Amino acid sequence: MPAWKKFTGSEEQIIEMKTSKEGFKICTKAGTESNIWKAYDVFSEQRVDALLKGNEIDVYMICQPHPHAEMIIEWARTGRDVYWYNGCGQWVIDDNPVWWADMKYSFNPDGQSVHL
Repeated sequence: MPAWKKFTGSEEQIIEMKTSKEGFKICTKAGTESNIWKAYDVFSEQRVDALLKGNEIDVYMICQPHPHAEMIIEWARTGRDVYWYNGCGQWVIDDNPVWWADMKYSFNPDGQSVHL
């Protein structure tokens, strides 16, 4: 589960931020929260200096999106029917899915994948 960590500016933290696959967020000492940043968006040498000095970072968080994040977004935007696999060979329709990380979901009643 992602959590805010106190930012010290250590080399370990910079490496963690640079290598985070899904990106990271920062919150400044003034309480301003950033969008999700990815290393390729931020980490030229000049941008590192600007990030560390110009933003007065208080805390940071390494992003770990939900395994079904893209499907959840599609469902929220469209209201499409969602089916979940009940483990007994059946796909069950659900108009208010729970979105458990280890559950199988589909937009099709036969469980076949759909291009998002």
